[in-house]
Amino acid sequence: MRRDNTPYSVRLLINAVRAFYTRWRIAPQFDSVGSGLEIVGGHRLEIYGSDIHLGENVHIQTARGEMSRLCTWPDGKGGNGTIRIGDNVLLTPGLQIVSAGSVEIGDNVMVASRVYISDSDWHEIYDRLDTPGPVAAIRLEENVWLGEGCKICKGVTIGRNSVIGAGAVVTSDIPANVVAAGNPAREIRKLDKTIEFKTRAAMFKDMKTYTKTMNYLNYLNHKDNNYISWIRHLIWPGRQD
Repeated sequence: MRRDNTPYSVRLLINAVRAFYTRWRIAPQFDSVGSGLEIVGGHRLEIYGSDIHLGENVHIQTARGEMSRLCTWPDGKGGNGTIRIGDNVLLTPGLQIVSAGSVEIGDNVMVASRVYISDSDWHEIYDRLDTPGPVAAIRLEENVWLGEGCKICKGVTIGRNSVIGAGAVVTSDIPANVVAAGNPAREIRKLDKTIEFKTRAAMFKDMKTYTKTMNYLNYLNHKDNNYISWIRHLIWPGRQD
């Protein structure tokens, strides 16, 4: 539909069910998880393997047709992959993080849709039965922003505050405070370090204010909806829907 016709009371119920599902079904699948976890479309999030950790105030979004995946595998040498995600991180639909070594995502990182992060080749070049192949750790430092559809390959470190352009393929380290793009990704300009960065941490400084603001935005978006128009749009939708 072109707009959300859900009445406010129904939206509150949906949010409560979503929060319960996250606590009951999703959170126990992580080895550790901080407070403030929010997941939209938790049934479209696949969590596979052990040693997956989330910090405080992690927001994960999925969408129809955009399954997201956090996955760890044995490294073939008796060890196992690890995924560690810091505080205030935003993960959006279609994300895949797959690890046989170590993937570390720092605080306040933002990851756009359809990003792929993998610390392994998953097969050796000459022996295609040798899996997971070469493995090298990935680290995204604080406040990194990954653009839509980019790919982060094994052994890469991306420095703090740096931005990776949409569709980029990152095969080597990217320094801090730059914009990088292309295939393979290269620095295309430097960020102005004299300007202070405002990060996602600012949203969560006062959790009471954050919660109040989110509730008010929900109210504004749904206050004019009513049950009659909601039921009508489910049965007989029109352009106004």
